[in-house]
Amino acid sequence: MEPSKNRPRYSKPVPRAKGKTAKPKVKPLIKKAKGQARPTLKKIRATASIRRARVKEVRRFTKESTVKKIYVRSLLGAFLALVLFVLSTMFTPILAVNKITIVGENKVPESKIQAALKGYIGQPLPMISSQSVADDLAKFKLIESIAVVSQPPHELRVKIVERTPISIVVSDGVAFLYDPSGIRLGVANGSEKLPTIIITGDPKTSKNYTQAIDVLLALPASLLEKIEYIQAKTRDNVTMRLRGNYKQIIIWGDSSQAALKSRVLKVLLYKTPARIPATFDVSSPETPSVIR
Repeated sequence: MEPSKNRPRYSKPVPRAKGKTAKPKVKPLIKKAKGQARPTLKKIRATASIRRARVKEVRRFTKESTVKKIYVRSLLGAFLALVLFVLSTMFTPILAVNKITIVGENKVPESKIQAALKGYIGQPLPMISSQSVADDLAKFKLIESIAVVSQPPHELRVKIVERTPISIVVSDGVAFLYDPSGIRLGVANGSEKLPTIIITGDPKTSKNYTQAIDVLLALPASLLEKIEYIQAKTRDNVTMRLRGNYKQIIIWGDSSQAALKSRVLKVLLYKTPARIPATFDVSSPETPSVIR
């Protein structure tokens, strides 16, 4: 019987050698170049260790890059949120002023201050600066300084510090009150127990006025009201006269050692009765003298 033409033909199997098993071919981890010795197990392990270290480094770098991207995106998101919040407070009535509170006013009428600041009603609190408020209140000479405090959501608080008179200066027969900076505060009514500074010219630009003020500021508060007048003829020649019928005189000298002079003068006045005419010389506080 003849074999069918469509029947597949099979090759004759190759007989295996007796006692030998065919080994699969394994691709070496390190290719051996011509003329080189076969790589040892130690070298193979070292190469594998290097490869693992490289893979680990790549993974670590990829992880750090991801964390960095997240961090940068978070910062950008926070910044955009802050910008949106600022814009919303600037151009919307969320923090608009509808109340202005004045604190510390005494000599300046509150109604006049409110009238000067009425333009801030409706403006956003973050847009109002202390300098702009100070500029609007600069016309009030009795105001020395101001502090602006924003109290969200709608209140603007303005703290006023008024000027305090420290002396009297007579000009053209009229007694005026002045503060330490030489700012005129009004006409004296005669009840103020303040020293009169004897000068010529404008106290604001007078060097003699400044020298006299330096001495008055160094005196204790209890002694300040006892000074009837003070005169600074020169920088080194400042004299004062106390109130009372006996007109006790104080020779102060220059403005140096002011604290020591004040302590020495206080002791001399304590030991000398007010009814005794005397001149107290503390120009050299280490060696003071009392001339009767």
